[in-house]
Amino acid sequence: MSRSPYNWGRTSQRRLATCTPNIQRLMTAALHHPDCPHDMSITSGHRTHEEQAALYAKGRTAPGPKVTNAKPGQSRHNSYPSEAVDIVPYVDGSLSWDWDHINPCAAHIKRVAAELGIDIEWGGDWRMRDGAHWQEPKE
Repeated sequence: MSRSPYNWGRTSQRRLATCTPNIQRLMTAALHHPDCPHDMSITSGHRTHEEQAALYAKGRTAPGPKVTNAKPGQSRHNSYPSEAVDIVPYVDGSLSWDWDHINPCAAHIKRVAAELGIDIEWGGDWRMRDGAHWQEPKE
């Protein structure tokens, strides 16, 4: 089987290395799969409690829209290794938060997860949709 022309950049590799082995295996398999619809970047793997607090403050005590409902210690990103990863399509030279790019990537990642037998949850399926977020289900 041929593989896609896509590879993780250094920053994405560093962020992905902070995640669980199953997340690393899934996301790398998805990116290298010949049917991968877009290049992708890892925008977050493990987050410290301080980083989580800064994200939680957005739209509350800091400027900007709300980006998470998870307080420090409540996010799957706060475990080490991280049980969550954020992935964004990289289209035409920049990150794309457009659902027209996110949805095909999500469908692709779900297919690859099923092929590999890896259980994964997508934040795009939640009420407060988070198209970049992927996490291992709680046991």
